[in-house]
Amino acid sequence: MEYRLSHRAQNLRRCMMDAFHLRDAKDMIFFNSGQPAADLYPRALLRAVLDELLAEEPQILAYPGSQGDEELRKALAERQNRLDGGAGIRAEQIVVTNGGTGGADLLAQLFIDPGDTVLSETPTFPETLDCFTKSGARLAGVSMDAGGPLPDELERLAQKCRPRFFYVIPNFQNPTGRCTSPERRRAVAEIARRYGFFIVEDDPYRELSFDAAPPPSYHSLAPDCTISMGSLSKTIAPGMRIGWLVLPDELVERAVMTLKATALCYPALLHRAAARVLEHPQFDAHVAELCRDLKRRYQLLTGLMSAQIPTGWLTWETPLGGMFLWCRLHDGVSAMDFAVRARDRWHVAFFPGVCFTPNYEGEDFSLRLTFARQTDAQMAEGVRRIAAALKSFAAN
Repeated sequence: MEYRLSHRAQNLRRCMMDAFHLRDAKDMIFFNSGQPAADLYPRALLRAVLDELLAEEPQILAYPGSQGDEELRKALAERQNRLDGGAGIRAEQIVVTNGGTGGADLLAQLFIDPGDTVLSETPTFPETLDCFTKSGARLAGVSMDAGGPLPDELERLAQKCRPRFFYVIPNFQNPTGRCTSPERRRAVAEIARRYGFFIVEDDPYRELSFDAAPPPSYHSLAPDCTISMGSLSKTIAPGMRIGWLVLPDELVERAVMTLKATALCYPALLHRAAARVLEHPQFDAHVAELCRDLKRRYQLLTGLMSAQIPTGWLTWETPLGGMFLWCRLHDGVSAMDFAVRARDRWHVAFFPGVCFTPNYEGEDFSLRLTFARQTDAQMAEGVRRIAAALKSFAAN
C-alpha cells in the first residue's frame, strides 16, 4: 500500500546527531549526553513526595486541566521570580508542556506557517529547530561570539527576512556554554521591538551556575516581546518531561486550546510531584550540590585534557555554568572526520560542531563535549582515547 505523507511529515529532517547515537559498542564512552548522571537526580525527595501524594491525594490520578497543574504553575512562577528578580511572572501566564521540546512544538503550532522564517543563534540546539522546520519554517542563523548573538547580523537578517521570532538560549548555552552579556540582551530586545518579532528565550540551564548568577532574563528586560521556555529536565529529571511556556495573557487560551487538540492533558501526578519538590526546603540544597558537582566535573575534564593533549591541538572555551564544553580543533582537522574516527576506532563519542548549525553548514573545526554524566573513571579513559585519536590524526 502506498502511504501519502502529509507535508508536515515530509518536512521532518533526520537530525545529524542521530548518526552518533547509532553506533553503540559495549565499551563506548559517551561525551554526547546532555543530561545529568543518575546519581544527580533528587531520587529520595521524589520518592517521598510521590509516596505522600499517592497516600493522601488519590484524586491526583484523575484527568487534570490542559494548562497544567495549578500548584505546579504557582511553584514555577514563584521560583522564576525569585531567581530572576523583576520577571513578574504569574501562574496564569504559564502553560505546562511535555518537556522543553513540547514547548517548542506548541510555539510552532501557534506561530509558524509554511515559508515563515525563524532566526536562531548559531550554533544552537538542533532538536528544537526540528520542531520549527516540521511546521515549514525556513531557518537562518545569527552568529555568536563570547558575548552572545551579534546584533548587527541580527538586524541585517531582520530587515531581510521579517522573521516570526528569534530563538535564543541565553544562559550556559547548548552547545557553547556561553552566557549572553547584559548589553547584548538589551541590544537584541531593542532590535526585536524595532522590527516587530519576538524573542523565544529557552532557559533550562539558568540554575546551573558555577558561581555568580546569570544576568537578568530577556523576559525581565523586555516582557512585551519575549516568550520564555523552561524545563525541569536539568534540575529534577528529564524523564518527568516537564517544561513550560510563559505567554502573554492574550495567548494563553489559544495555547491551551491547541494543547487540548493534540494531547488533551499531561500527567497530573508528575506535575504535582514536581511542585512539591520545588517547594521543598531541601530543593535549594539539591541544586547547590548539583552545581558544585558540575563544576568539579568540568574542572576534572579540562585538567585531564590539559595534561594529555599537546598544546595547540585542541582548545576550548571557559563556561561559567551548565554541562557543555565547546572545543576547537586546529591544523585543519575536520571535526566531522575526527568524530567519526574517534567513534569507530577509539569508541569515544561526541558531536561535531556542524550538528548544531541551523542548516547543517559550518563549524567545521568545532566539537562539543559534555561532562555531566560520566563517572570519573569513564572521563579519564575517555580523555585518554580522545588524546590517542588526535595523535593518530597528527601521524597521518
